[in-house]
Amino acid sequence: MAKIDGFLNSLKGLVTELISSREQDSIVIANDAIALVRRRVQTEKEDADGLEFGQYSQAVVPQWMLYNKSLSDGAEQRVKDGDWFQSYEDLREANNLETDAIDFTFSGDMWRNTGITTVQNTGFSTTVNLGGQTERASNIIGYQEERYGNIIAISDEEEQLVIEAHEERISNLINKYLG
Repeated sequence: MAKIDGFLNSLKGLVTELISSREQDSIVIANDAIALVRRRVQTEKEDADGLEFGQYSQAVVPQWMLYNKSLSDGAEQRVKDGDWFQSYEDLREANNLETDAIDFTFSGDMWRNTGITTVQNTGFSTTVNLGGQTERASNIIGYQEERYGNIIAISDEEEQLVIEAHEERISNLINKYLG
């Protein structure tokens, strides 16, 4: 009987910790997911389906339309010293940024301010929403969605990685109480 009571107490401890850590675990899962998305978009330059976002625009505009958009005075001067008509790709090049494929990174501000926007607990469920954490980041993501779809969508592979990491955390917790 003592073994059954010990097992029941261990099981009770496991359930208690699962419930009490649910919100924090959900936050960890969401942060893992957005980190994987960011890495894919910035390094592989692909959407959740593995398709490239494309190339930066080579459509030219008068150079004055690119004024005050650079990250440094030196880059701003390169724009002003350049051709009278320049493209967004030229602006990125003047700022020493990659131009081979779209990665949604100019200043990095959008990615720094993309993450958890809300956490909601209802019963035995926690919902965590991801998106722009500032108005500017949210606007950039929304603006890009019209052309590229949801640029912060998680891929099937990323989802599987996040699931495996969570299953490992749960397994470790089970071993802690019942192992």
